Amino acid sequence: MQEVEMNPRLKIVAVSGPGEPLANEETYTTLEGIRSRNTELFFCLSTNGVLVEDTISRLEKLGITTISVSMSAIYPETAAQVYEWALIDGERLRGQEMGEMIIMKQLSGIERAVDSGITVKVNTVLIPNINLSDISSLSKQISELGVSLQNIVPLVPNVNTSKLVPPTSEELNQARQMGSINIPQFTHCKQCRSDVVGIPGDDRIL
Repeated sequence: MQEVEMNPRLKIVAVSGPGEPLANEETYTTLEGIRSRNTELFFCLSTNGVLVEDTISRLEKLGITTISVSMSAIYPETAAQVYEWALIDGERLRGQEMGEMIIMKQLSGIERAVDSGITVKVNTVLIPNINLSDISSLSKQISELGVSLQNIVPLVPNVNTSKLVPPTSEELNQARQMGSINIPQFTHCKQCRSDVVGIPGDDRIL
């Protein structure tokens, strides 16, 4: 709140990982505390989308107006390569079954959020040898659900993904062109993050 008081241009509070924000009670406690002190700020959540449908009533109560859903696959076999494992309804899943559950919950969560009047943007991490072939179908599906924007960003290899090859600028442009056939593309973001304060082009790490 001190940052907002010093800089009235700040209008958005964003919450993202590492980890899934909607699985952490601290997310709701923090946003409730901020809302109790300032009713003018907008909230934006970055989520993998799996828990959106289950938590939609809490998001509505907090006045969430925008969410960014990280969705990088539309086919279960692709999701099985993108994600190592998932904890869904208390069960740790892997492989094809995991892929099917993740995609089903992501799509139903997106649909429920849009129906609730929440603006949804989908962030897609491009991993050329894994999910390039999903881009067209993914962009078409999310567009039909009412998603406003897709943000296709390049993989930044790190830790578990250190052996994967990031896309070239040509591959990234190709993916964005494929996606743009179905849904508007957001191309101004270098790397999504919410550990900074300020406005684009004039921000600093917290």
